[in-house]
Amino acid sequence: MVIQTLKKKFQISKIIFLFLVFNILIFPQTIDSLWGYGKLVVIIKGFENDKGNCRFAIDNTKSIYESEDSVWIGKELPINNKEAVVTIDSLKYGVYAVRVYQDKNRNKKLDSDILGIPTENYGFSNNASGWFGPPSWDKPKFIFNKPELIMEIDID
Repeated sequence: MVIQTLKKKFQISKIIFLFLVFNILIFPQTIDSLWGYGKLVVIIKGFENDKGNCRFAIDNTKSIYESEDSVWIGKELPINNKEAVVTIDSLKYGVYAVRVYQDKNRNKKLDSDILGIPTENYGFSNNASGWFGPPSWDKPKFIFNKPELIMEIDID
């Protein structure tokens, strides 16, 4: 009885293994999209001048995106000819959102007036916008699942 149960479990495991191998051979792009890495190039345009720098953040979860004091990957980029460019060569396929702003006075924060309205230009992936604050996660998020993706963000 025990031997028959073990044989049955082994047969089921063998069937599952063969199914997975078959799917890998027939649909390799599915496996790539689960475990692949690619190159993301983000071009940020629309700066009024080259003053200060561009603060770049890419977030890989809604909770990090909504956090005011954390980012998944953050970079400080120079602004040249009224644009900034960042390249991430080995980004794991997944869901992300990008936030950027021009830090004109290099104080590492998005300045705002007394009403809380930003006084420095900013932007998001998908050129998303929001009312009374940043757009919700669903607007700027994007699926990254290609060997190379070039994205443009217009800063306002």
